[in-house]
Amino acid sequence: MPFVPIAVDAFVDLHSKSNPEVDPLDLRFLLNEALEARRNGETCDCGEPIWVIGSAIARHACFTCITGEAVPDGDYEIVDACRGADV
Repeated sequence: MPFVPIAVDAFVDLHSKSNPEVDPLDLRFLLNEALEARRNGETCDCGEPIWVIGSAIARHACFTCITGEAVPDGDYEIVDACRGADV
């Protein structure tokens, strides 16, 4: 199953419910920063495009390098990062 597209605001709300210790404004800033990096063509050390959600929380890297999994199995990705990508 490919990524499930989600809007930044929707992801911030969802993540904040499960992680109340995370400042939603900080998370929104980090997501927008990672999305901008993706739009500017930043890639993981392995050469794949960065996973915006994982890059905002962990480090700028692709899904596989962050999770160790080969493909997303219904994991979320910001909708703007999914446009034009094989999701």
